[in-house]
Amino acid sequence: MKYPICLLAFLFLITGTPSQTLIAGNQDATEPYIVKGKFKLPLNSGEITEQWMILGYNSCQFEGKNKGWTSDRPERHNGEHTHPWYVLFAGKMGEMEFIIQDQRFVLEPGDELYYPKDAVIAAKNLHDGRSEWFACWKYY
Repeated sequence: MKYPICLLAFLFLITGTPSQTLIAGNQDATEPYIVKGKFKLPLNSGEITEQWMILGYNSCQFEGKNKGWTSDRPERHNGEHTHPWYVLFAGKMGEMEFIIQDQRFVLEPGDELYYPKDAVIAAKNLHDGRSEWFACWKYY
């Protein structure tokens, strides 16, 4: 879906947020992105859910992985896999590495990370302890 430039400029003026952040996650968004330091800490899951529900996301929850975790499993080449839904993450604590469509992203506290449905992804915990994030999914 294309958005008129005047709408994108208006959204930026009233929110101070880049328009791609407000409209990413729609069914036309095909590229992953990260916005460093988007959210204040500690995370307010109610506010984040409210923002992301406007974009059509639901099924939100906190998740986490312990030190040394990776998505690598015998049935996955280098941990690569896909999901048939769109995903938004907000970093809560720690540091997670995501390889999404051959691009490397590091999710840290306060960051927002997006990836589109069917993207080839792999992930691992880089932190010397537990990493946690808030996540929401959008199904089509």
